[in-house]
Amino acid sequence: MNNDPLKILIVDDSDLTRTSLLDLFSKYICTIYTSIDGLDGIQKAVNHKPDLILLDILMPNLDGIKSLQVIKIINEIKNIPVIVISGNSNRSNMFACLESGADKVITKPIDETKLISSIEELTNRKLELIQNTNKELLETDYSELKKIYIKAFPKKEEQIIKAISLKDKDTLATIFHELKGVSASMGFPEITEISKEIELAVNSQTIDWNFIRYQADEIISIIERNSFSLNLE
Repeated sequence: MNNDPLKILIVDDSDLTRTSLLDLFSKYICTIYTSIDGLDGIQKAVNHKPDLILLDILMPNLDGIKSLQVIKIINEIKNIPVIVISGNSNRSNMFACLESGADKVITKPIDETKLISSIEELTNRKLELIQNTNKELLETDYSELKKIYIKAFPKKEEQIIKAISLKDKDTLATIFHELKGVSASMGFPEITEISKEIELAVNSQTIDWNFIRYQADEIISIIERNSFSLNLE
């Protein structure tokens, strides 16, 4: 029986998603590797031989579907189980992931219990909590996660403002797809809810740009209020 800590590779270009997952796994005895794109992720899988790969779909250089297809033809890593983390619960999207070699698809926002259960099922290993971890230590320190989120937000804000000015619905859909998936786990459930509404709005046949601007401004206001309350200004 293998008693070494589980090795998990996270492949995701979102700083917020990686931070959220790293915080989640910090409570467990495991070794975590991270990568920001498909090509680098495949190389790290070959180098580190993780017990499991967590893979995003929307990434630069090589997206999740193509990464899956490559992983499944490399002898050294083709048997490593892969869980796709996706913000798109569309059945055709989930089928495409499974057809390309994913063992499971978990949608965002990530349910910790479901994720841990899936990892244990696919690896046939138990993810043990760190010893002497008590209830207080297991509670998420949202103030620290919020600080990380707020410090990373200016780049997103710049992208949002530019995309709205250009009426670039595809970029907006990608941005709010990401924010929908990670905001709640970083201490901003209200931003997850607003992002859901914006994602639906930009994917509708008739786009209400005034509504999108208003909702985006509301997210920016939430960030500003929290920045002030956490003394980050």
